[in-house]
Amino acid sequence: MIITLQDAADAFYTAGNQLLAGDRTAYDGIWSETDDISHLGPTGNLSIGRAAVMDQFHRESAMGFKGTLVADERRFVESPEMGYMTCMERTNGMTKAGQAITLDIRATTIFRKEAGEWRVVHHHTDRF
Repeated sequence: MIITLQDAADAFYTAGNQLLAGDRTAYDGIWSETDDISHLGPTGNLSIGRAAVMDQFHRESAMGFKGTLVADERRFVESPEMGYMTCMERTNGMTKAGQAITLDIRATTIFRKEAGEWRVVHHHTDRF
């Protein structure tokens, strides 16, 4: 069970690295199951609703990226029911086509407490 907001952020990035390796299973468990979730990721696609968000992660996990995702400069703001984290996401790796990628992006992840556990309700990234 994910008790603290920092634990939820750690679980988010562990799941993100699994997604990059082609397995989105962990993402299914950390995102809210409600239909008000959204994702605006580095591909620029805005996904709204559980089905659309999970479909986007299915596409991303199939990209064949080999690499790592790390969150630096984390900052947390929290209330009893909602919280968010801002950070710098740093990605290093190789595409399926053999292209090396190094990417630093700003990210905001919003969490909501559901049944005593922090769940992701929105994730937004942008390049700078």
